[in-house]
Amino acid sequence: MTEQPHAPRSVIREVAAVVLADLPSFADRLSEMGAVREERIYARNGKVPKADMWKSFHDNGRSVLLLVTRGFEDEREWLDPPLATGRRRAEQGVPLESVLHLFRLGGTLLWEMLLAEARRRSPAELEEFVDGAMLLWEAIDRISVAMVDSYRTWQAEIRRRANRRKERLVGALIGGRGVDPTVAADAETELNLSARGRYVVVLSAGEEAEEDLRAAQSCLAVHGMQSVWLSRGERVVWLVELAAAGPARVAELLTPHLRDRAGMSGVVDGFAELGVGYQLAETALLTQPGGAAGIAVLDDRLPEALVVSSPQLSQRLAARTLGRVLELDAPEREMLLDTLETWFRAERSAGRTGTLLYCHRNTVLNRLRKVELLTGKSLEDDRHQLACRLALMAYRTLLR
Repeated sequence: MTEQPHAPRSVIREVAAVVLADLPSFADRLSEMGAVREERIYARNGKVPKADMWKSFHDNGRSVLLLVTRGFEDEREWLDPPLATGRRRAEQGVPLESVLHLFRLGGTLLWEMLLAEARRRSPAELEEFVDGAMLLWEAIDRISVAMVDSYRTWQAEIRRRANRRKERLVGALIGGRGVDPTVAADAETELNLSARGRYVVVLSAGEEAEEDLRAAQSCLAVHGMQSVWLSRGERVVWLVELAAAGPARVAELLTPHLRDRAGMSGVVDGFAELGVGYQLAETALLTQPGGAAGIAVLDDRLPEALVVSSPQLSQRLAARTLGRVLELDAPEREMLLDTLETWFRAERSAGRTGTLLYCHRNTVLNRLRKVELLTGKSLEDDRHQLACRLALMAYRTLLR
């Protein structure tokens, strides 16, 4: 019969039991070793008391040694400390790499203490201890994985809670509750915005990738503007606290990061007016035709804003003003409306309109006469000109 190899586990378990009885010494030594880099981070964080660090070292060291001495089957005693450490460090905002660094230091120190104890034994036992050392590293890996899983789980939960608070507060502000002192105080603390700042509200129509939103937020911050964004279904709301720059600068910085059309309010004062700002941003967005990209700045599109603010009246205005022009087949209708729109843009010059449309001025005049015939009014009438301009805006934004 072939002799079965002796499992190299008994000596390391005996040695681990000895070190297990000296855990306070392990925690003391690891606290001193950890001061090199991580304590600076922990101290700067300001939320990890030394007693908490010491207890974490002690309890996680105990879990490793329990795994070595008793095996991996029973989780009741060894699992709670790494789970608790992961949860607390996530709540305290300690970087995961810093926690893992201390876990690696702890593993190295445990190995040194175990090896020192094993060297007090016979050479044969020392050799058997070294053969079974993999058991220690398996235990350390098991504890580290449990801590990391707990850290990431709680970090995700903390983010979810923060997002829920952000949703609640941004929703309250754009809902007009910024005048409430409690809401304002909570928003200042949670959102890192000033209750008395100058703001614009931006509303984009499409869902944006989170990385693009964060990149846009960083871009605004580089230029001294604090901001908060919130995804609401298929829209994204931005609250941007202005610095020295105005709305045009915000539009310039945000546009490269937005995939769809957006609307921007005029400047509003403080949390108290963010509800109005949101309504204005909605109006600005409505002035941007579907499929168009970029940000419609309200103050640059006030006539269009008037049109979309009263869609029923605007549609009636378009129908009454343009009359039978709108009943023409699409090619002829678009030709006449484009001519009329270009004529207004060219300051009512038939020659310049012809140049812009690549046709003779007489062709322009013939088309304008047809518009007059179909509408029943002269384009020399100032009031009719105003009605035509508004009707064209209504057609482009509401009817087309």
